Amino acid sequence: MVSTTELLSRGVAALNALATVFLLIGVFRIKAGDRAGHGKAMGWAVVTSALFLALYLASKVHLWVALHKTNVLYRPEVGLTWDKLLYYIILFPHILLAILVTPFVLRAVWLAKQDRLAEHKQLVRWVFPVWLYVSVTGVIVWGFMEFSGSLAAAAQQAVK
Repeated sequence: MVSTTELLSRGVAALNALATVFLLIGVFRIKAGDRAGHGKAMGWAVVTSALFLALYLASKVHLWVALHKTNVLYRPEVGLTWDKLLYYIILFPHILLAILVTPFVLRAVWLAKQDRLAEHKQLVRWVFPVWLYVSVTGVIVWGFMEFSGSLAAAAQQAVK
């Protein structure tokens, strides 16, 4: 049976993956000259990312209530291995960039809504790739946790 910890984690990853899809659709639509399609896709990317954030915070509350932890550790039973090093090399910039990019995404949306497209375009030249990186690496981080058994092990601690 799938634990709440694993279910929430999979939901977070699914929303990250869906945000990635909407981001890519949005960039392809604008490159094709379809402003309306671009706006819809990017709107869904924002909504999906907001839902991601809500579910991510809910998963943190669950971890605190069920496990008395703020995080699930990646393979805590082993020392530093190549995969653990790679996981942290991906995780740390993912977290930092996710925090940093959020206000700029909101600014980009606001600029587009205000029809200040030159400023919007200038901002999204670097905001878009960072947002895409954060979405993709969010799924990769989840994959490390899921397929290493770290999520299942953490969920088992809650049962004991």
